[in-house]
Amino acid sequence: MKAHKILIIPNAEITKVKNDFAVEKNTGEFAAELQRLGSKVTIYGQIIDEPNNIHVYKLNENSLNVRGLYRKSNKVLNYILLYLRVIPEILKSDFVYIFYPTAFKYTAFICSILQKKYGLYVRGMDDMQGKIPSLIYKQAAVGFCVADFFTDNINKIVGKKIAYTMRPMITLTENDIVENRTYENKDSYEILYLGRMTNDKGIIELLHGTSELKKMNYKFRLSLIGDGEYFEKLIELANQLDINDVVSFKGAIFDSSEIRQYFLNSDIYILPSYHEGFPRTLYEAMIYGTPIITTFVGGIPSLMKDGVNCMKIEPKSIKDIVSSLTLTFENYNKFGLLARQATKTVSSLLETRKYSHAMDVHRYLNKL
Repeated sequence: MKAHKILIIPNAEITKVKNDFAVEKNTGEFAAELQRLGSKVTIYGQIIDEPNNIHVYKLNENSLNVRGLYRKSNKVLNYILLYLRVIPEILKSDFVYIFYPTAFKYTAFICSILQKKYGLYVRGMDDMQGKIPSLIYKQAAVGFCVADFFTDNINKIVGKKIAYTMRPMITLTENDIVENRTYENKDSYEILYLGRMTNDKGIIELLHGTSELKKMNYKFRLSLIGDGEYFEKLIELANQLDINDVVSFKGAIFDSSEIRQYFLNSDIYILPSYHEGFPRTLYEAMIYGTPIITTFVGGIPSLMKDGVNCMKIEPKSIKDIVSSLTLTFENYNKFGLLARQATKTVSSLLETRKYSHAMDVHRYLNKL
């Protein structure tokens, strides 16, 4: 069987790490699995020589090829050079796989001009509508999406089925599902947030909500796991709100067993994000049986149902955060019913979607 030459264009930079290059863990693992399945994989993008605690998967160490250009100070020149540099890489490839949305989206049109097939990994709300996205969808050979919301949108625009909802891009399986958790009212509750520390994740509202709950004399602790450009600012905000006694900033954690323990030790998982595709952390919370409070943005409503398997809050609403947590603290045994239903939701999903993301792409390429 032919070894396909695949060019992957992620939607984040590549980080220079000593004598190697690194990307986000799940991106690297996806590329490595594709290579184990028999493809020759190259990852292309803008290279930055700055510390990045999120980029921990080393590429050369895992026999993955890297191409790209170091970031220039002039942004316009930077992108012109990146687009020119990608042309020979596209010509050498059998298939180009673009993580979408991305600032590097016009690569799709270069592929079309060069008559090279490209596919899309659609994972977020940005750049979903309009003439340019519609053209990108219509010229794509295939799309794999993180939620039915994105799949249905693309197929509607294209007028035929080219997009498919994939299995969650997580390493967890049906065997990891925790079904024996108990949900009893407590004197104090553990709340967990896990994700990027950026200005669009709703953490500012979460900290203000935490301050209000503390003033109402509820007993709880909030653990924030993750890193990002707002990390220091959020620590400063927690200091200003005088909530350091109930808030802990844990930084980035990548060890799967440690993350599992945080979910199991937490009574509530909260995601107050402004926009998402379908975050992996919701799958993790469902698998580990941690009750969920979340905004219904992006692809989240395609799987999460308010009052069925989670509790809904509105984006940017401190009031919703406070009222939902208050309701949970006072009725936790009933809130546990939502968690049990969420476990059934994810169990059904994992049973029906057997193939990993890399296997989906590999099976598609073998049909060409």
